[in-house]
Amino acid sequence: MKPTKLVLLTGLLCAALSAGYLASQAKDNKAEVALQAAIKTETVDGNLKGAIEQYKKIAAQPGAGRAAVATALLRMGQCHEKLGDADTREARKAYEQVVRDYADQGDAAAQARVRLAALGGPSPTTLTARRLENPPADTPMGAISPDGRYFSFCGWSTGDLAMRDLQTGKDRRLTSEGTEGNEGSTVSQYGGESTWSSDGKRIAYAWYVASDAVRIELRVVGLDGGKPQVLTHYDGVREIGRFAWSPDGKHIVASVSPRTGPPQIVLISTMDGSTRALTDLKRDIYPTTMRFSPDGRYIAFDRLPDDTSPERDIVLMSIDTGQETPLIQHPADDYLLGWSRDGKWIIFASDRTGALGLWVVGMSGSRTQGEPQLVKPGIDRILPVGLTRQGALYYGVVRATEDVYTVGLDPATGTVTSSPRKAIEQYEGGNFSPSYSPDGKSLAYVSRRGNSPYPTNVGNALCIRSLDTGQERVFYREIWRLGLRMIPGGPHWAPDGRSVVFAGPGVNSEIEFHRIDLETGQITRVMHLGPGERISGFVYGPDGKHFFARGNTKTGLSQIVVRDLKSGEERELYRFPTPERGIGLALSPDSRRLSFVNSGWGTVRSLKIMPASGGDASEVWSFGETKQGVPGVDHAWTPDGRYILFSAPDPSDLPVWNLWRVSLEGGKPEKMGLQRRWGIWDLTVRPDGRQLTFAGREGASTDSELWVLENFLPPLKVAK
Repeated sequence: MKPTKLVLLTGLLCAALSAGYLASQAKDNKAEVALQAAIKTETVDGNLKGAIEQYKKIAAQPGAGRAAVATALLRMGQCHEKLGDADTREARKAYEQVVRDYADQGDAAAQARVRLAALGGPSPTTLTARRLENPPADTPMGAISPDGRYFSFCGWSTGDLAMRDLQTGKDRRLTSEGTEGNEGSTVSQYGGESTWSSDGKRIAYAWYVASDAVRIELRVVGLDGGKPQVLTHYDGVREIGRFAWSPDGKHIVASVSPRTGPPQIVLISTMDGSTRALTDLKRDIYPTTMRFSPDGRYIAFDRLPDDTSPERDIVLMSIDTGQETPLIQHPADDYLLGWSRDGKWIIFASDRTGALGLWVVGMSGSRTQGEPQLVKPGIDRILPVGLTRQGALYYGVVRATEDVYTVGLDPATGTVTSSPRKAIEQYEGGNFSPSYSPDGKSLAYVSRRGNSPYPTNVGNALCIRSLDTGQERVFYREIWRLGLRMIPGGPHWAPDGRSVVFAGPGVNSEIEFHRIDLETGQITRVMHLGPGERISGFVYGPDGKHFFARGNTKTGLSQIVVRDLKSGEERELYRFPTPERGIGLALSPDSRRLSFVNSGWGTVRSLKIMPASGGDASEVWSFGETKQGVPGVDHAWTPDGRYILFSAPDPSDLPVWNLWRVSLEGGKPEKMGLQRRWGIWDLTVRPDGRQLTFAGREGASTDSELWVLENFLPPLKVAK
């Protein structure tokens, strides 16, 4: 297209957009003028019936602003009340419409609820759950303002803190230092979780600064933007979050997760940034949310009562003494959703009836009053993002799922012969990491259990499924009692098929390897990595040999080592010239050769092969230095040992992935006829070569929705 045509087209588009905006503004201004005229008729002229007719016209006016319509309906109801008891029904209808259709108009909706309660009789309001369209970001990381009008979040495009006006749908950036999308930046900067001050004038948020190391700052910024204030900072931690701002504005409570050791709950002064640790959570499980009591003397949060059970309780902690007392104590899994701003209700989720539901319990000061009440059964695994002054609960729901799929393979041609089908139909949406047993009769995989709001990458149960009978052995509480909160690594079978090895972060966040004897069910820890060490790939070999890729955050060293699990002796097989964040390993069917793929953060990404006993590594295929369209580190051998399978995204459409194979005799990789969106992971080939099983997602791992639940709190008695 010629430049002159492009300029003309751009100008026309801008003109059209401007015209639409001006037309919208004109409608809003017209409604506002009409509203002021109606208010004059009501208050100055004293003509209540005439004002009612004017308010009706405003409410019916196409394109009128929501604020103007809500105010018109509210005042119309008030006019009906002034006219006497005969018009009470009409007043109630007007108030009900405000509460039902304009709950986002904070003051008007709150006044309408008060008047409805004052009119007496059964509450006309009904519990409603509304989904807000097109959420601006990963919604569980955001926060709602106290009046319910604004939603703070960190934008995907820049990493900056921003807020959306939920009435107008417009976004506004509050910071300008984010580097997301800027590949030339030497320092990465982006925002994390946020929280609002009680007066709604300031936002506190986590700010990540990453170069060679990660520094996390707690910052505060006003709604007018300006230079953020750094309250405090942390080095050597994974994240800070679960923020809550005290009612008097003097403190912020947060959970801090160090790279080694369990999380802490800390109290941070907004006056001078000083920090005081309140409690050690002992296990690497942070609270779902934390909330201050209205008087600021306590915080409520959920935590594990002990190390033997994954079910949470809700406790109350004194800010002054740090003493904890049980608030919600039950054998079920209970986690906190909020504390109403008037202090009358604790809102929580619980599976005590078998399915997850939303519950409330009355509060008097620091004590519960009465029995918990189920107000909404059958809820999703929700993450709260805030409770407004009007009692509306805003929350996020993560919709991404991960499942295990199987396709047929033609061993001769290497092509996929069938469409993917789900291999596991239990606990759908949270299954991954499949691995065939050496005889091909069983499939080991990792599955999610419990009520974690995040459905992917949080598997905490290891399952062994018989492919003949469909029966399963599930190791869930047994693994939990080991101190592992999840199983990100494995499972891998021993060559004799009698045991399985898996890995996960232990009590001090150090990676531990455990072996399950499938005959006895006994679980034994076989090794662990020390402080600063990380695992990025491993495979179980013959004669108790354990191959794994290890990195060290202090030295930057990345290497592949083999360890004899019986003697504990280790030997380095390969050292990478620069640090690598991800390395995938696989053994050939005869266990004589070891293949590996590096993530390419420090070097060119490539597939290499070397003798399992040690020696020189030869390159099978180089994926070049491009930063897009390169494969994951997962790969698998065909049973005949002639090919290696891997998956990679399409450079022209990154969410789309293809399955490839490359011959060890040379030549370019070739497609195998399997294409899926959002990845093809954890490849495992059945020993007969006729089936491939893998993990795949439906949507990105950050896909989420923003919802608001209204009119769910039991009504309070209001005097007439």
